[in-house]
Amino acid sequence: MSTQEEQQNLAVVTEYFAEYWGKANANIVDKLCGDNFDAAKKMLQKFKEAFPDISFHAYQHPLIASGLYVVGRWIGGGTHSGVAFHDLAVGSLDHPNTGKKMYFSGITIFTLKDGKIVDETGEEGALTALQQLGLINPPNPGKEIKYLHE
Repeated sequence: MSTQEEQQNLAVVTEYFAEYWGKANANIVDKLCGDNFDAAKKMLQKFKEAFPDISFHAYQHPLIASGLYVVGRWIGGGTHSGVAFHDLAVGSLDHPNTGKKMYFSGITIFTLKDGKIVDETGEEGALTALQQLGLINPPNPGKEIKYLHE
């Protein structure tokens, strides 16, 4: 049986997923996150300038709340139809509007305190995204990552 706090935390992260990742609404950070999340707003704004259609949503499983933590699996991506983009771990998209698409998944653990998200730790398929953007060699044929459709 979940506690009232877990239900509140689940509601906060559900709204965050829908607004921040689903609609690329960086301003939701002011409402749902701790004061240490200014960098998250800037990061999303840069992504949105380079990938105007960027969007992520929960994938295959519901969000799971346990105490101060909410865990969610997600999927999403977008098309590079905006400005040049240099904020990647490897390489960069030196020219605007390359038309390259990225689509990948991951899992994020959110930590909440007093009804606010204070930490977001994720593991994502960034290698897949970098391969799709042409910044790293793709896998051998037949070894590509496949996503299940529900």
